[in-house]
Amino acid sequence: MLVPPVSHDARLIDELFRVVYVLSFIVFIIVEGLIIYAVIKFRRRRADEMPEQVHGNTAAEIGWTVVPALAVGVVFGFSVDTLNRMTARGSPTAPLAHVHSLNDTEARRRIEEAKQVDLVIEVVGRQWVWQYTYPDGKLTTNETLVVPAGKTIRLDLTTPDVIHAWWMPAFGPMIYVNPGEVSYVWFNVPPGEYIGQCNVFCGVAHAQMISKVRALPQDEYERWYQEQLAALSGPTATGDPQRGQDIFMNQNICWSCHSIEGTKAQGKVAPRTLTGFANYDTIAEVVPNTADNLRAWLHDPQAIKPGTTMPNLNLSAQDIEDLVAYLQTLK
Repeated sequence: MLVPPVSHDARLIDELFRVVYVLSFIVFIIVEGLIIYAVIKFRRRRADEMPEQVHGNTAAEIGWTVVPALAVGVVFGFSVDTLNRMTARGSPTAPLAHVHSLNDTEARRRIEEAKQVDLVIEVVGRQWVWQYTYPDGKLTTNETLVVPAGKTIRLDLTTPDVIHAWWMPAFGPMIYVNPGEVSYVWFNVPPGEYIGQCNVFCGVAHAQMISKVRALPQDEYERWYQEQLAALSGPTATGDPQRGQDIFMNQNICWSCHSIEGTKAQGKVAPRTLTGFANYDTIAEVVPNTADNLRAWLHDPQAIKPGTTMPNLNLSAQDIEDLVAYLQTLK
């Protein structure tokens, strides 16, 4: 299924693809036509017939060298023109998707001067989830990035583990996210829900590292943001998070399968890290991440997701409450 472009850069890439596609089709027709012509015209008509021996044809050799070179030159010219228009300094309100991978102070200054940025969000790519932190640092979400539509959004992307790639096909270019570097992508898109994929193989659960963006009208975005802040200060589990941490790290086998940054839990069996788990949208990709669903998951994972590798640990009701309380602190 083709993904319709929604940004300026994505439309430029789409136009270039169509031009290259048409040129490729023309070349295909010419080449295949010449092959069919040669097969018919120069076919052997008698068993004892020998084909005419041609030891050199200067005109033909020049032709099949110059014509492909011209075709490549045309594609190169269109590509350079597209790149120049993608990096042009247009109106800050024009729909765009811009990508840079720069580290020095001068690069940051050029980025700020290039476009009027309405919202800057810090993004951390982890095995195997994207984590989004909003400007005031009070709100961090995983999996889905919610932004105001029609505003210029800049993402500052880093990763603490391996190379990832943030790619939203509807927005345009792909951006590599390398350990020890900061990469940038900015975009301005209409309301809608968009989906992409980490485009660099980054481990066993690479296929689950989905990029999701939901662009809302300004008033809806502001309402969503306030709701998220209110939810953070709302009621939590009734268990003891300290005891839940002790169960996780010492009294159970949780730490041997799961990973949490900064702790001894460095297991590789579970496909996703629990770092930032409280901000995940879902549990095991199947149910919303709520306290009740988490209790049900810890009570019987197979009932929530048949076939999951998470075993039923036969936890007591109090152990489940304490684990839920602890996991809700992982923000």
